[in-house]
Amino acid sequence: MSRFTVLPALLTALLVLAAPLNAADDHAGHNHSGGDAHAHGKTEAIGSVDIGVYKVAVSASGAIAAGKEWHLELQLNPTQPAPKAIRVWVGTESGRESIRAKAEAEKDAKSEFSAHVLVPNPIPNDSKLWIAIEAENGNVIKRSLPIPTDAKQVPNEHKH
Repeated sequence: MSRFTVLPALLTALLVLAAPLNAADDHAGHNHSGGDAHAHGKTEAIGSVDIGVYKVAVSASGAIAAGKEWHLELQLNPTQPAPKAIRVWVGTESGRESIRAKAEAEKDAKSEFSAHVLVPNPIPNDSKLWIAIEAENGNVIKRSLPIPTDAKQVPNEHKH
């Protein structure tokens, strides 16, 4: 096989592999307020927590279920500077068996963030919603909120 036939095949493979990465970026930075067609279901407040200088009000869309994605919206007090990063996860404080999601700033809203969190399957005992805020100076403070009591355990589909 000549390199002239391998090159087009290689480029096609790279494009196919890159497509999911680009698709994930379509969600970043879009605005959930107003009539956004990117619906996540009914949004309900699940609580608020003080994290350093930030007061964070948290709302969730859709039911929380093991092995499923859960959409969160975080509203920070607008008088504080935007944090360097916000990460959220469902599980234990250590984050073991959990996947941390980075909250993204909403368009044109300095104090509004959203995140899609993958809920572990199974949900560990004593799980909470953890929020870690990294300030501009690099300090990280984390706090938690109880997860809704109607969290659904979904049978683990892994076959051994």
